[in-house]
Amino acid sequence: MMQILRALFLSVAASALCASSPLVPALQLNLPIDCEIGRTCFIQKYVDRDSGPERLDYMCGKITTDAHDGTDFRVRDLSDMRAGIAVTAVAAGTVLRVRDGEPDISVKLRPGLNGRDAGNGVVIDHGNGWQSQFSHLRNGSVAVRPRQHVSTGDRIGLIGMSGNAEFPHLHFALRYQGQPVDPFTGPFIPGTCKTDSRSGSLWTQRAARALGYRPSVVISAGLAPSIPSASVADRAENRDITRNSENLILWADVIGAKAGDIQTITITGPDGEPVHQRTAPLERGGLIWFAYSGKKAPATGWPAGDYQGRYVLSRNGQVLADYRTGRAIR
Repeated sequence: MMQILRALFLSVAASALCASSPLVPALQLNLPIDCEIGRTCFIQKYVDRDSGPERLDYMCGKITTDAHDGTDFRVRDLSDMRAGIAVTAVAAGTVLRVRDGEPDISVKLRPGLNGRDAGNGVVIDHGNGWQSQFSHLRNGSVAVRPRQHVSTGDRIGLIGMSGNAEFPHLHFALRYQGQPVDPFTGPFIPGTCKTDSRSGSLWTQRAARALGYRPSVVISAGLAPSIPSASVADRAENRDITRNSENLILWADVIGAKAGDIQTITITGPDGEPVHQRTAPLERGGLIWFAYSGKKAPATGWPAGDYQGRYVLSRNGQVLADYRTGRAIR
């Protein structure tokens, strides 16, 4: 049985990403997560459309990694994961296989996955050659069993960090006759971001509106007394800032920053005047970008009151992301 489960969750080769014929019959997909896209959860990666070593998402961007065969929906931090964000069936079907019991820890802290890269997961058969897979679910959260019928929107688990994961997220993969399909377009021209003229989005209209493409987005940001870890899994939470704190830092987790983008980090004090501000072009970017800047405390310590932080990312004169956060110093 364990060998079957291991085989179940192995990735399909990236060379099979495109479908050469229209997908018939069609399948309409509901959202696979119960959260607010762009506020409490975000798309971290799309399907990789490039058949070689480069990466290409369906909008000709690079919000993906080489040979990535699904869509990753991530949450802001570990506290959101612990609060519980439901993973739901995208369409009616029958549960084929499940796995549970894998711990929610960063893959960097695991000695080996032993074939369990997908962590805790569920595979659903939707009939007519269609299957969906949900990976990295939270330990102990799988709520369905093999051969169980599920309806669209039924809860099947919670977002977790099991398997090959460095932050809490859901890896959602769709397959037709065993081959990966990009749910944002259906069949596509191999090696390009162009869509096959016979195909189109498989999302319902409501889901498609919620999943509008964002070239860059701030996942979260905060004020801290020192530079926190860039890794969500290693980052300390709710660290107090006091009048005696040595520093005041604004940090931000960003998806899709590029070299040449302009980022502005501003911290405003209780009197409404800037305590710190820095604007600079990025020398490099990345799928995941961790930004921070701040200053040391004045000799008399930080004045008590409410402090505001603002992170702005611009590209070619257009604001892509504008995130504000606040903390009180007492």
